[in-house]
Amino acid sequence: MPPTKKDLLRPIGLIGLGLMGRGIAACLLAQGWNVVAYDRAQARGRESIRHLGHALRELAHRGIISKERVRGWRRRFEITDSVAGLAVCGFVIESVVEDLRIKGEIFKEVERVVSPDAVVASNTSSIPITVLQAGRKHPGRFVGMHWGEPAQIMRYLEIIPGRRTTKGTLRMARQFAESCGKEPTVLREDICGFLSNRMMYAMIREAMHLVEAGVADIESVDRSFRNDIGWWALLAGPFRWMDLTGIPAYAAVMEGLLPKLCNERKVPRLMREAVSRGAKGVANAKGFYPYTRKSARQWEKDWVEFTYDIRKLADKYAR
Repeated sequence: MPPTKKDLLRPIGLIGLGLMGRGIAACLLAQGWNVVAYDRAQARGRESIRHLGHALRELAHRGIISKERVRGWRRRFEITDSVAGLAVCGFVIESVVEDLRIKGEIFKEVERVVSPDAVVASNTSSIPITVLQAGRKHPGRFVGMHWGEPAQIMRYLEIIPGRRTTKGTLRMARQFAESCGKEPTVLREDICGFLSNRMMYAMIREAMHLVEAGVADIESVDRSFRNDIGWWALLAGPFRWMDLTGIPAYAAVMEGLLPKLCNERKVPRLMREAVSRGAKGVANAKGFYPYTRKSARQWEKDWVEFTYDIRKLADKYAR
């Protein structure tokens, strides 16, 4: 659903211009929205200009948006030096660090300046929306929006209602997500980690357990996952896959296998060791795999290229 002329008169507010925030900004601009953005680190705001220009040109080059949409994008993107600059916005997206205290402080500032009918969405990965609604003047207008990375390319977006989120807010969030070219998933209730993160972290926990138990090394676990689940996951989710390959067999395997799976509640030793040695992955060329700066940059490029290929398949199989 494209934005209407009436919608376009009220820009979208965006708080946070880090990695995720820049991607969200690029997505909004690519779909024709006007954006007013705020980041407490003003230098980060200035740095985002170069990133956004590159991202939008790449989207046009790939045929995802028209070249006309790229022209004049800078006139539709405003960086404000305070939250007060978001007063004109009818929809505000918060995308800051996953810290309840920081998010709470920002929401207090936002509620002081935006109109009571403005929707406020939090791009959170795990914090329950009900918790973020606590103490708000108008809790019904708060909703969760869990974006994927790169936000300007992926069709993924989860929308999560808190216990006090109104049906009107949820409807507006879904319509807005569709206007951004997403295929949104709307949860029926608030739950920690939402859908995709709960499934992903269950998989990561089991993967680390298999390595720590000496069953296989990291490369072997990755290879097995890539050549099995990675082979079909773009076409089908787990339920469709069971439909395609025979439901009774899965029931039989579950009976014997589920009691054997890892259910450890602590952060795996493998993860703790990686963090303790300063590993951030390709971001600093230190991860579970060895990298040079050159190979780390190549993996980043390969990931973006692959993401565009995934987008083509996602568009084809979207139902």
